[in-house]
Amino acid sequence: MIRPPDADEPRTAAPPWPRRGRDDATLTGPAPPAAPDGAPGAPEAAPAAPEPTPDLGLGEESRRPSAAPDAPSPIPPSLHARFEDFHLLGRGGMGVVYRARDLRLGRPVAIKLLAAGAQVDGSFLREARSQARLRHENVCEVHEAGVADHVPFLVMRYIDGPSLQQARGGLTLEEKVRAVRAVAAALHEAHRLGLVHRDVKPSNVMLERGEDGAYRPYLMDFGIAREAGESGPTLTGVLLGTPAYMAPEQAAGRVRALDRRTDVYGLGATLYALLAGRPPFVGGAVMDVLRQVLEDDAPPLRTLDRDVPRDLEAVVMRCLEKEPGARYESARALGEDLQRFLDGDPVLARRASLGRRLARQARRHRAAVAVAAALVVAALVVAGVFVRGRRAAAEQATLGRELGETVKEMELFLRGAHGMPLHDVERERDVVRARLRAVEARMAQAGEAGRGPGEYALGRGLLALQEPAAALEHLRAAERAGYRSPGLDYAAGAALSELYRRGLEETRRIRNPAQREARIAALEAELKAPAVAHLRAALGGAVAALEAPAYAEGLLALAEGRHEAALEKAREAFAGAPWLHEAKKLEGDVLFAMGSRHRHDAATFDFEKMKGPFDRAAEAYRIAADHGRSDPSVHAAECELWAQTMRSAGMHGDSMRPSFDRAREACGRAIAASSRSPEAYVALARVHSAFAWWIAVGTQLREDAEPALGEASARAEEALRRSPDDAMARYVVASVSRARAYRANLTAREQGEALERAVQGYEAALEREPDFAWALNELCAVLAERGRYLSLRGRDPGSSFERARVRCDDALALDPGFGHARTSRLILGVHEVEHLVRAGRSPDEAVQRARGVIDGIQRADPSWKWAPYWGIWLDHALALHALDAGADPGPALARIEAGAREMAPGAVAFPASLRAMLAILEARVRAARGEDPEPSIRVAREALDRTIAEAPWDVWERVKRAEAELVGFQWSAARGRPDAARLDAALAPLGPVLDEPRADPRLYALLAEIYEARAAVRADRREDAAADLAEGLRHAEAALGMNPRSDRALVAQGKLWLLRAAAAPDPAARREAARRGAAALEAAIEANPLRARTVGARLAEARRLAGEAPAAAAP
Repeated sequence: MIRPPDADEPRTAAPPWPRRGRDDATLTGPAPPAAPDGAPGAPEAAPAAPEPTPDLGLGEESRRPSAAPDAPSPIPPSLHARFEDFHLLGRGGMGVVYRARDLRLGRPVAIKLLAAGAQVDGSFLREARSQARLRHENVCEVHEAGVADHVPFLVMRYIDGPSLQQARGGLTLEEKVRAVRAVAAALHEAHRLGLVHRDVKPSNVMLERGEDGAYRPYLMDFGIAREAGESGPTLTGVLLGTPAYMAPEQAAGRVRALDRRTDVYGLGATLYALLAGRPPFVGGAVMDVLRQVLEDDAPPLRTLDRDVPRDLEAVVMRCLEKEPGARYESARALGEDLQRFLDGDPVLARRASLGRRLARQARRHRAAVAVAAALVVAALVVAGVFVRGRRAAAEQATLGRELGETVKEMELFLRGAHGMPLHDVERERDVVRARLRAVEARMAQAGEAGRGPGEYALGRGLLALQEPAAALEHLRAAERAGYRSPGLDYAAGAALSELYRRGLEETRRIRNPAQREARIAALEAELKAPAVAHLRAALGGAVAALEAPAYAEGLLALAEGRHEAALEKAREAFAGAPWLHEAKKLEGDVLFAMGSRHRHDAATFDFEKMKGPFDRAAEAYRIAADHGRSDPSVHAAECELWAQTMRSAGMHGDSMRPSFDRAREACGRAIAASSRSPEAYVALARVHSAFAWWIAVGTQLREDAEPALGEASARAEEALRRSPDDAMARYVVASVSRARAYRANLTAREQGEALERAVQGYEAALEREPDFAWALNELCAVLAERGRYLSLRGRDPGSSFERARVRCDDALALDPGFGHARTSRLILGVHEVEHLVRAGRSPDEAVQRARGVIDGIQRADPSWKWAPYWGIWLDHALALHALDAGADPGPALARIEAGAREMAPGAVAFPASLRAMLAILEARVRAARGEDPEPSIRVAREALDRTIAEAPWDVWERVKRAEAELVGFQWSAARGRPDAARLDAALAPLGPVLDEPRADPRLYALLAEIYEARAAVRADRREDAAADLAEGLRHAEAALGMNPRSDRALVAQGKLWLLRAAAAPDPAARREAARRGAAALEAAIEANPLRARTVGARLAEARRLAGEAPAAAAP
């Protein structure tokens, strides 16, 4: 059934049943610029003055008096609050159109109301969305779309003038051509946005007089427009459009074949009607017109009007070719040819060739042609050799045009998908991949002639899929096949530029300067130089063939490192093509490159210099994401920007939370836009891993570590599942395990399993990338930490320490200036020294090795300022060993004091925790010398109270606090006035961490010492010490369960058994307790021979009470 919609040439109707749509909510507000399809604020325009009588587009003989129009539809009451002075302009199948006055802005507008039962979700919304996306001087602007009192409406510019169909009789030839040329420019903009109008005709072009008296045309009625590649709700057998102006592929119902050449046909038919006074095909019935469109050629214009210039006839007839490939390639090409006609230059269109005319006749007279064909077979065979070469060339040219259109359709289709609200574009990518498979099949069918164009089409398609490496392979294959074009040069340049950018970012993982420079040089030779050459060739060729030459110039400038020029060109490209969100992304990429010269992993970190360009890059990416809401590359770039901002904020001492949230959201959008992208999952995992690490080690004090570590683990495992062979995915999994292990150490929880998983993860990453410097360094650090863990549990750490040394040396061999590897190597040295001190062995040799490392770093880098810091750690261990051995700790303590003065204690590198550790050492030295340790204890107490308040979860700050009080008690006891309150003060900071079992023997050894001291005080006062004895033995057993060789726990246990022996009710119990005490003290001396000096007398007493013969005097 055909209805005359909008009093215009009819479209064949949509299905006759109504569709239910949204009728109770505003669909859009005021239309924003270039709103993508489906976004809020994306409507259409309607004609301000519909035709007074319906024209079915079938020719003059089809016109009949129309029936009286129905009564106007009621205007929704709520619209009267905003508009006044309503005048009916026309009605049609979709609804009615009124002229009204906007009360807010005081301007006339056209308001289109949807008829009852029409499709709210169909052509009405498409009309709104499609036309609102266009911003062109020859497209009628949509102001607003929404629902008023359950009636959908559009508000658009009111065009005060006739339609092109109404005015055609009063227009000159030049005015008609100029109007069509302007409409061609408007259509070209629509095509660039991926829209195909599908209903171009004279009555869909409105005219309005300008100030100069000339008509300005406005393209209207996008109600049946479609995204390129979209089939939409059209059903099989139901056509949309106006038959007399339909292209053959549209009349045949081949919806997927419709592209911009369909609109070229409609515009040619429009110009034909303006010049001839009738459409190309006329008839008394719709089916007759459709048959003519499909089978017949339009009568040449000059057979209807001899005054039509031949060049203009050639232009129009080329538009009306049956085969899309024989028409103008684009609306812009048609407009350019019309401009040549207006300028008096020769047009590119030519009269159809003899062969083409014969082919048309053959379709009409098939039987006669068959007889004639038999007579000329022999002649054709003879001529075959002659024409074979020319035919191959023609076939290649035809195939090139065909595949070129396929490329443009794929690119427009994906651009349309990228502009839609955020969604997974893998479905659309699958459509493009299917098209690429069809291209491969077409290549195989065409043989050698299809190689060049086919490889080019495959390369462009893969580039649109954001697969630059695969795209480059096909583009180079096209070159090898002899295919060259500005489009190929542009595509190859763009692919090479992206690969070069990615390669440069990866070089940051190379720590050796010489190797990094060599890799950069290789990238410049392999990628940068050919990228520059291709982009220059593209810009030096047919620039008009490029969508946005300024964008290509920006890519070239970025590749060459001319950042200011690249910024200028990126902004110029976006200003000239506001739909080209890639230009805004390019602007962000340039600013990101500028800021990265100062970020945390640069040669010189300067947070403020980094932040300026990064902030501007964030704004550019935001705008790009507003336009390309489903473009994964935009969100991935924004994710990387915020990830680097987050890491730099951590290095600067700022909160990482704001940039972490932004990075996580951007990475999440990248995954939402491309659910199959393994890179996006790895990027998100890296963001979570870095954030969790900084929290785990205690630099982000306001954050909760457990949720952060849990989320990081989940993200890392997901990334590994999707990229099991990716070194970075393995590295991230290992990094999260490392963070868990370090957090476990700070909270005195079990860290062994996390350390093993970290070691395995780093080794797996290095299997895939042996020179992965980050993984080498962190594996060194984790192995050193595992050695410390083994030492604290009484096991041999030698193998772990040696493996750590090898890995650190590997990392430093790659880059002697790798700061993190230097730190890891020195931490390893400190762990080795502390292990020897715990075992009562001389650390001198290990200290000398560590000092040799420090000296080597200073020679290689005189600007390195950390030697005093590491010297303090080494001298701290030496001083502890001297105290245990009964030697003089004075020299070591003097070096510590000199190093502390050199470091300036207020600096970040000299935290309160380290000041407290040194103050406790100083207190022990004072007590050993017989001096009052209280001033040093007070310094430690004040520093530790602050750190515990900041990080209440840090067990070792609490342990230090308890040890400071224990030193104070021991001093008081040595002077004969034991201060039991000091023991209560020692227990106080430990209480809050005893709510759960802890996994570090040192904590329980300290508790055993404190309870032994309390029991001794009670025993001296003749008080009941049974409870303290039991508690002390329990803690000693807990410590020895984790480390059977803990000398501190063994000494405390031995003393506790001696106290129990002294309080035993009978000789047998006394002997048994003394025997146990002696065994514990003997084990302590075996674990640390230096203990014989301090517990020898106790051991002799225990043996006497146990009834054993006295041992030889301790040395």
